[in-house]
Amino acid sequence: MTGKLGAEITVEQGQQGTRTCALNCLAAIASVVDLDDVEAVLKLTGYVASAPGFGDQPLVVNGASNLLEEVFGPDVGQHARAAIGVAELPFGAPVEVDLVVAVR
Repeated sequence: MTGKLGAEITVEQGQQGTRTCALNCLAAIASVVDLDDVEAVLKLTGYVASAPGFGDQPLVVNGASNLLEEVFGPDVGQHARAAIGVAELPFGAPVEVDLVVAVR
């Protein structure tokens, strides 16, 4: 998927994109530790490539936040978060996610 939210990409498509990003983060974590060893999701930062006037970045990043709470439950999956609108992301990506977790 390429494009900007508020132009070529809808909020719903962006939510699916951040959900996919969060799944990729979980796969990276699972490659080095068991996901059962995650004690807490500490922080999620979502970057949203935004067309001029687009202001629904928090709604887009909800896709990732909701996934983390589904996977880990509200106690472990609840996290601090930032949703940042940017002019461009690498290779035309509409969203990007950065995740910090604590492990046993």
